[in-house]
Amino acid sequence: MVLKVYVSGMSGNKEVKKRQQRVLMILDSKNIQYDTVDITEPGKEGEKEMMQNKSTSNGGTVSDPDPRHPLPPQIFNDADYCGDYDAFDMANEIDTLEVS
Repeated sequence: MVLKVYVSGMSGNKEVKKRQQRVLMILDSKNIQYDTVDITEPGKEGEKEMMQNKSTSNGGTVSDPDPRHPLPPQIFNDADYCGDYDAFDMANEIDTLEVS
């Protein structure tokens, strides 16, 4: 199983950028292996569409509480949706990140 973190390398939303950095920093600090998928890179349209279609939470931010499409970071375990930043943050707080 491969943990995939969907990010946007070109986001103009500072909160999205901070959330992405925090998720990756926490995963690194816990030595959890993951792949980063930048949905803004050329050729990643299929990955972006899959992320948008399978994400059940939009990852709303203070500046965009009800986005039209799911905002990165979105986390998947292979093709299974794990959650958005808020779900990740909660799992980190209650120490259940590494539960399969």
